[in-house]
Amino acid sequence: MMSKEKIDEIMKKATFLSFLILTLGVLLGTSDTVEAQRRERVHRRHHRHAVRVHVRVTRRAHIRYAHHPRWGAVVVAAPRNAVVIRHAATPYYFNDGIYYVQRNTGFVVVRPAPGIRIRVLPVGYRTVVVRSHRPYYYYYGTFYTKVNNSDEYEVTAAPEGAIVDALPDGYEVKTIKDQEYYVLDDVYYAEVEAEEMEDGVGYQVVRL
Repeated sequence: MMSKEKIDEIMKKATFLSFLILTLGVLLGTSDTVEAQRRERVHRRHHRHAVRVHVRVTRRAHIRYAHHPRWGAVVVAAPRNAVVIRHAATPYYFNDGIYYVQRNTGFVVVRPAPGIRIRVLPVGYRTVVVRSHRPYYYYYGTFYTKVNNSDEYEVTAAPEGAIVDALPDGYEVKTIKDQEYYVLDDVYYAEVEAEEMEDGVGYQVVRL
């Protein structure tokens, strides 16, 4: 018959062995979980940016803005409720999400210069997130970002990869290497399938 001391020694070894097995299992399980989460993040990232590009565009990208003037259109007078925004000595007339500058022939619809700031985004703007960075705000061909520590929004260049729901009328359609693109003020957009849009079609900013 084993002594009490011998039994206590065996029990301690068994307890220690059980602890080692449990610890190893937890570590392996944690490693598997971390790896699974990493794979899921990679999958989501690639899936989110995997878009199908249409080789031939439908040429109806402007329908949402059909009630607005064409990009580059000339009107006799600025809209009555237009707000004057001065930037680099140039006065812009801003109304309903559209910018006008005065020329000899009248007031021309233009893309605002980067750096122009407004306090209220146009009604109907869309939020666009590109590669999980801070959001952009889009309306009628213009992108904005929120100014840090401010209530203002600043006009910015079109971010590559951004997918928007519509373009102002006045764009061109160009074919480059058998692929058609919408071109609006030197910014190229590819027509892509986009489930988040009402009609399943979006327009993605591309660099050529």
